[in-house]
Amino acid sequence: MVETAAVYWESKVRIYGFREKIGLSLFTIIFPMNRLDYWGTHIQTMAEEEGVFDLVFSQEMVGECIQLGMVFEENAGGFHRQLLERAAKNEDQTSLTGTLPVEMLSFHGPHFQDRYGIASAAFDALEKADFEVLASGCTGTSVYIVLPENIARPAVEHLTKTFIIPQADHSL
Repeated sequence: MVETAAVYWESKVRIYGFREKIGLSLFTIIFPMNRLDYWGTHIQTMAEEEGVFDLVFSQEMVGECIQLGMVFEENAGGFHRQLLERAAKNEDQTSLTGTLPVEMLSFHGPHFQDRYGIASAAFDALEKADFEVLASGCTGTSVYIVLPENIARPAVEHLTKTFIIPQADHSL
């Protein structure tokens, strides 16, 4: 049996465009892994009562802990902060941090699942320009980057040197 593997490569990555969202809040909870059910139920209840999140991400930390991050509209930040603080109050080994306001940019492209290094290209470009990345999340076809306030627009302007947004030919 012969297996064929194809890798798609562009010197500049083509994307469908950047989406910027401002006026957001970022909350991060670090908690013991054995409390995942508790926090999962709590976060689900928050979503049902107060609406959707713009981004939710998690990662395993050292010491049997999980870091859970949530990004949502800033005007809901006070309400969410109160719910999270109340839920974390009696939880041992749990820390909660909030950053607001923040901004988020996201982008996706036609070949993200066929090509490696797309997120790395974005993070490398932002690091070279000395932009602080507060959080990020990636799927098979999209990259989400959470940045401090007033940074999304300059970051997009800088990232257009690394990524190409195809323009439609309207002359036909």
